[in-house]
Amino acid sequence: MSNVSPEMLKEAFINPIRFALLVDDDFPTYQDMLSPSGGRTFETARASELFEFCRHRGWLCDVDNAASVAIQFEREKSLNQSDLLILDYHLDPVRPDDPSKSISILQDLALSDHFNLVIIYTGADADKVLREVSFCLGGGVGLTPDEETLVKATIEDMEESDYRAAMSTLNIATIENYLLGLKPNGSSKDLRAVLAKLGISLRQHNSLINYFCEQYFSNDLEDEVLGRRQEVERIEASLGRETNCSWISQGNLFAVIVNKTEGADVLEERLHQALVEWSPSPLRVLMVHARASLERAGTISDEKVLDTPRRQAGWLLRILLARSGEETKRYMQELYGRLFERLVSSIEGEMVAFGTRLISLNGEDPVVVATKMSCASGLSREHVYHALNEHLCSDNYKDLVMTTGVVFRALKGSVYYYWLCVSPACDLVPGQNDSGWDGELHPFRPISAVRLTPVKNTAALNDKLKNAEKGRNIFICVDDQPVALEVANEGSRQMLIEIILLADEGAIVQSKFSGFNISKHEGAPSMLPAEFEVVGVLRTDYANKLLADSGHQRSRIGVDFVDLPPH
Repeated sequence: MSNVSPEMLKEAFINPIRFALLVDDDFPTYQDMLSPSGGRTFETARASELFEFCRHRGWLCDVDNAASVAIQFEREKSLNQSDLLILDYHLDPVRPDDPSKSISILQDLALSDHFNLVIIYTGADADKVLREVSFCLGGGVGLTPDEETLVKATIEDMEESDYRAAMSTLNIATIENYLLGLKPNGSSKDLRAVLAKLGISLRQHNSLINYFCEQYFSNDLEDEVLGRRQEVERIEASLGRETNCSWISQGNLFAVIVNKTEGADVLEERLHQALVEWSPSPLRVLMVHARASLERAGTISDEKVLDTPRRQAGWLLRILLARSGEETKRYMQELYGRLFERLVSSIEGEMVAFGTRLISLNGEDPVVVATKMSCASGLSREHVYHALNEHLCSDNYKDLVMTTGVVFRALKGSVYYYWLCVSPACDLVPGQNDSGWDGELHPFRPISAVRLTPVKNTAALNDKLKNAEKGRNIFICVDDQPVALEVANEGSRQMLIEIILLADEGAIVQSKFSGFNISKHEGAPSMLPAEFEVVGVLRTDYANKLLADSGHQRSRIGVDFVDLPPH
């Protein structure tokens, strides 16, 4: 059952479509129609039918018959989820059975930074097209180096006739299990019987079956597309399902395959049907709808966002007063952040209304609903609450410079130590504090850091989750494992604050930076070099809260009260 109603899927994915690009080597371009050249005939009737299909829905439409146009359009014009590509599967008039050009386009779209909708409108068998596209987008079970070595040695020892006999028993059900990342099931019993008859160890059967499946595609497809296959954990596709439409989702691509025996008038229906069967998570639907809303609002809300010329002059002056390239970059990020914040606020009501309709309880347990909607079955309640608190306290991290709220670690011996930066962000801006002690230390920069206590034990971690509202822990994932990092001691409520020296003014590259710990070495204070790694960053409000807590601790005044001792 779909997590999202068919009506809301249409509202998010199909209603925002504004432009469709039709690519088919048998279609005439506008130039071909205006300046016809002799010797070539085009499928003008089908092209006209597709054009009318698009125009009837109010979509702008362009037609071309060269695959290079679609690739160029993707790279230069940026296809996004508000656009639709209707693509023929065989685009090479010289090699009419070679799908390499269309597959290359699909591989590019899957790796792009934005979501893409594609209808593969083809005269070929839709199921065969689905299998080939699934394989070229990374479907299948890869062999480990050791498995590959054993398999190749076994194949070399086989007679050619035995190899052909084994390949001839490979059936579609086994191939589709392979593409979906599943182990060969009973569908491969004939192939297993051949392997057993050849005396091949049962332990090698699965590896050999996966190898045969890979060869099934490699024998038919060109090296051009085989070499661009990505290693993915798993594809989503209609393989092995009882369905009237074939579809695949991988990366930022969703494609439905429709045979040309069906008229253009069914394309929207097939796309909608495929989206319903795919059943994307509500958050993906929310993001797609939000992006479409923002793009639409970008043309109607500019005046609201840009405010008055006076305010614009002030914003621009902020950037022009920057004293360095890094400062210019930081001010530009700040400006874009505020502009988009205003843009979002101008259409917030529409997006919130959609999200409210999309995500609702209907009287069920919130944890059960959340795991079902996210297709995260098998997660414990504790893991879900950890994910919630991680979302509430942490933010996306970008390589820039050290700032308030960065969580980092370093290896001492065989143990990782963790810290949180609690220096004010304004003190960490490159070029600031260039006099006095800070200036003398340049390009090294001292920061205040709280040493954190990692909690990974399941029982102890659950205790931290039960007291999450006290705000004394940071919840993040480190090395793909949920962790709580204790900021303040549970009993004394005191932080362990120390000074760390950073190299290169705290510049962070690929989450790494270097510096010095101040530690005791051979009975005396010593600065020990260290390589640090960023593992997370806190949301601004939580980072500032802990900064204030550290300042309160350093400014506290002790009292001389005396406790009554127990009897």
